[in-house]
Amino acid sequence: MRWLLPLYQRLSNRPELLRALERETGLRRADPSDRSQLAHASFCDLIERLHAAGEPHICAWLALQFDASVGYGQVYFLRSSSQLREMLADLVTNQPLMLPFGYFGFFVNADSDSFEMRLQPYHAPTRLASRLLAEGALAWIKRILDLSLAERATPLSASSIAPPSPCREPLHAVFGAPVQMGAPYSTLRYPAHLLDQTLPGGNPRIKHAMRAGFVALLRNSDAPIPLSLKLIGCFFSHTGQGAMGIESTALRLGLSGSALRRQLRVEGMRFSDIYNAHRRRLAFQLLVLEGAPVEAVVRSLGYASRFSLERAFATWFDTTPALARRDRLLLAAQAIAEDWSDPVALLRMLPSPSHSAMDEASLNALQQPAGPLVQAYLLGLANRAEYGGRLLDDARGLTTQLRPERFDQLIGGLHLQAGPGQPVAALAPLWRACSTALESLPGLDWFAALSADAQQRTRQDVAWYELGALLMHRMVGAPYGRLLREAQNWSRAQVLEQERKRFGLDRHTAGALLLSAWGLPRSAVHTQRAASQPVTAEAQRLAALYEPRRANSSPLCSRTKRL
Repeated sequence: MRWLLPLYQRLSNRPELLRALERETGLRRADPSDRSQLAHASFCDLIERLHAAGEPHICAWLALQFDASVGYGQVYFLRSSSQLREMLADLVTNQPLMLPFGYFGFFVNADSDSFEMRLQPYHAPTRLASRLLAEGALAWIKRILDLSLAERATPLSASSIAPPSPCREPLHAVFGAPVQMGAPYSTLRYPAHLLDQTLPGGNPRIKHAMRAGFVALLRNSDAPIPLSLKLIGCFFSHTGQGAMGIESTALRLGLSGSALRRQLRVEGMRFSDIYNAHRRRLAFQLLVLEGAPVEAVVRSLGYASRFSLERAFATWFDTTPALARRDRLLLAAQAIAEDWSDPVALLRMLPSPSHSAMDEASLNALQQPAGPLVQAYLLGLANRAEYGGRLLDDARGLTTQLRPERFDQLIGGLHLQAGPGQPVAALAPLWRACSTALESLPGLDWFAALSADAQQRTRQDVAWYELGALLMHRMVGAPYGRLLREAQNWSRAQVLEQERKRFGLDRHTAGALLLSAWGLPRSAVHTQRAASQPVTAEAQRLAALYEPRRANSSPLCSRTKRL
């Protein structure tokens, strides 16, 4: 209610209108500390009444009066990004929570040296209030930029889905730019040079520290909450007393067990999948990242004994909690404060051409250096509880599980946040070796003998083989680059041995930890762990693909066929 106080000043010369709004919509003067809200239906009536009274853009005007404390602290979180492109990427990837009015898109026009933000309603609005709310959401995006940039930037142009209406203050005066009214979607266009502008409030440590609490706060917002997130909320608030079953969970949601099953079935989900995915991710968080004692986690995750929890942990991550925690501490010895598993930081180390647009086909083709990284990250994301928790073994079901519009948003957000990147020259031979290994697979007898599904998973394993080296270079920096240059003609075993000797762990141990943190299935994690000390035939075949070629040696394909 306090955010509506500016209306009293704006309408001070129209007391009769104010009294009518108070009487008919519930508008009232509120203390600045008052956190009560006007009901959504009442707010829709309010802005429609003001539209009829000659204030058609009042929703946009109100949004431009907000300060950084509005929206559950989302502005504080967003402007802790280092650059504007990173901030916009968070808007893209978190759009369902931050901008629940419709699909948020982002487009860079190289010809006109500008970028455009686009907000399109989920469904064609039939009520005037819906169009006015969308216009207000567009103004809120502008306000976020105003509160985040060092200097206020004026849009080059804008468009609104609201109909044109005569008024004393047209929208172009509110936005400071020409506006097309009655457009199919709302847009704001700005100069492209702003994307790489440093934000004065940028602080990656603060942003990382705020992320978990910020997401938790957003769960209390008015954004539509998917059923899977409602279930996760029940899981988090479980006291540990009694079983966490579908009947008890349904009761907490005010549903019957059959009604909850029916709703999940309509969405293509199962309760057990969501619950197990939640426990899988929380087990990694508590046991590996935070180092909580196993005994303390057993009850909170709903297990009967330490043995049953450790058995489940091994099923998920192909190791024990103690060994996984040891690997995490070895990685933490490099003293990096930001999120070590952040895919964006790794994307920035890849060649610039890798940041071109991707769809599902090009992603699964694995022909770009960024393809394996983006594919692995999105596959882990799709396996999370909020997307239904159904474990995907390969990336062919990504678009279905994430939903097409969300898939596009996530890829766009990753590439937007990564920007042009700063390619690491020392890593270039690794990506060339990856490309060579993928190209050699069709000519190998053992690969041809695999089923189609097994071939798909093998291609993924080969493509993800060196992701741990990317993480190692990010964590260790120049010393790791020097080792890679020294080791260009060493055998694979020698390189891994030197990595363990100098840094405490090798790239495949780091890779297993990274894939576990992202949420990939056990088979992918196992491939990384097995590559650290390849003793099985499968592990040796993959390792042979990455052995350096020597002059006068037999061709790679011939060597791998004999394994």
